Amino acid sequence: MKKTILLVIFILSSINIYAQTEKNVPSKVKSVTVFLNRAQVTSTAQVLIPAGTTNLVFEELSTKIIKPSIQVTAKGSITIMSVKHQINYLRNQNKTIKIKQYEDTLEILRDKIKILSIQKQNWQREEDVILSNKLIGGDAGVNAQKLKEMADFYRNRLTEIQTNLYQIDKDMTKHNAKINIISNQINETNRDISKPTSEILVAVTSNISSMITFELNYIVPDAGWTPIYDLRSKDVQSPIQLSYKANVFQNTGIDWKDVKVTLSTGNPSQGGVKPELKTWYINFYNQMISQNLRNASLYESNTRGRGNAPNANMDLKKETKAVEEEEVLKEAETIADKTEVTESTFATEFEISVPYTILSDGKPQLVDVKNYDVKTYYDYGVVPRVDFDAFLMAKVTNWEGLNLLSGQANVYFEGTFVGETYLNANNLRDTLAISLGRDKRIITKRIKIQDVSSKKLIGTNIKEEMGFEIQVRNTKKTEIDITIEEQIPISKNTQIDVELIEAKDASFNKNTGRITWKLKLKPNETRKVILKYTLKYPKGKQIAFE
Repeated sequence: MKKTILLVIFILSSINIYAQTEKNVPSKVKSVTVFLNRAQVTSTAQVLIPAGTTNLVFEELSTKIIKPSIQVTAKGSITIMSVKHQINYLRNQNKTIKIKQYEDTLEILRDKIKILSIQKQNWQREEDVILSNKLIGGDAGVNAQKLKEMADFYRNRLTEIQTNLYQIDKDMTKHNAKINIISNQINETNRDISKPTSEILVAVTSNISSMITFELNYIVPDAGWTPIYDLRSKDVQSPIQLSYKANVFQNTGIDWKDVKVTLSTGNPSQGGVKPELKTWYINFYNQMISQNLRNASLYESNTRGRGNAPNANMDLKKETKAVEEEEVLKEAETIADKTEVTESTFATEFEISVPYTILSDGKPQLVDVKNYDVKTYYDYGVVPRVDFDAFLMAKVTNWEGLNLLSGQANVYFEGTFVGETYLNANNLRDTLAISLGRDKRIITKRIKIQDVSSKKLIGTNIKEEMGFEIQVRNTKKTEIDITIEEQIPISKNTQIDVELIEAKDASFNKNTGRITWKLKLKPNETRKVILKYTLKYPKGKQIAFE
């Protein structure tokens, strides 16, 4: 009998030890890898896992988790049996401690207002009694001494009453203001906590009880970053200091507080499968429509009676529209100094050295990424046909290895904000040109040469000859390099002939009509260049410059 009882106790103990349990595990974001339009979130937690099967519920996660991206790993002697994801709409039915504190404060304030209301009512009643009995002495009247005593009484008492009423109104106004503030705060807090969250359910089994470290990884949308740059030049002898920054944003429903941030130039939303080319047909437009009609008719006859015959006209309209659309489409040390840069096969990652807090409000959070000193040479550029001012240009070389993305840049020169520019990282040139502003100490003129400019009738054609003299003077105390850009028009009609006559020592691009001189100007030196070209077109025609 005793052996039987002991056996039952042992079996029950074994069942209790290996019984299935459930544990809620608070989830806290530890690190994020932010892609251009998504983010990979990593959360970690340590959990005491008993022997047997345990269902873990990792709470307070974003509802926007992309389910196929969920990965759960653990370090320890356990087996992960299953991983599921669900939305929790009921998590906020219980009031938080903060809400309860707010409500307790509201109750105290309302009690104070109630007491003040009672006091105010009593003071007002006494005031009414005094005012209603202010006539004294009847027809016989009162002597002067009695009248004075009664007047003093009324004055002092009424003053006391009205002073108390004033103070009560003041206190009630103050308490009501506090009630409004706290009520608004409760509404705001309830608005935040009433949002649903999601949970990751992980079933694990273990032979022994042990402390296990879990790591959750998943992808969320509504997050990303855009690059922004500061370009600083101390003077024309110094390299450009390029500060690489990022505007990081997220609206995932969960705040990222003091998390390790890594920025990636990758874009997981883009497909990674190489497209395949299908046979590309070409035909005359009318014949193609006829063929489509025949195909649609044949298909309809083959499928008639099956209950799913397609609308041939609708398909034809779609194909015709697709053809039309295709024709249209042809047209000092900073955080950044400690950032670690890692290049993988498909992307570059910037591991930010300090934690950041990025709230789930969609507002950009500025993050320092990396600082570079880039090799720079300076010259001046002028386009006198458009603007007589000369612009100081910084030419940045060997920029390809900086892992830049296209984005807006703020430009500073000699400690002064110059303006904004767009840094085009998709530029195929080996030099990035950055305009640093106008320099009024370089004087430019563009003068039409009257002796050269003429318009003549030669046979059935009109011939116009155009001539310009461009003068550039350097009033600076240092020698400068300057590039003068001019152009001649490019003909879009075979009946219009444009010919360059003179542009000595200039380079000429026949495709764009651009003419470029590169000069060195000593202090107080003036140089002149000449541009001449002709236009020839049939008489009776008018030419138009676009």
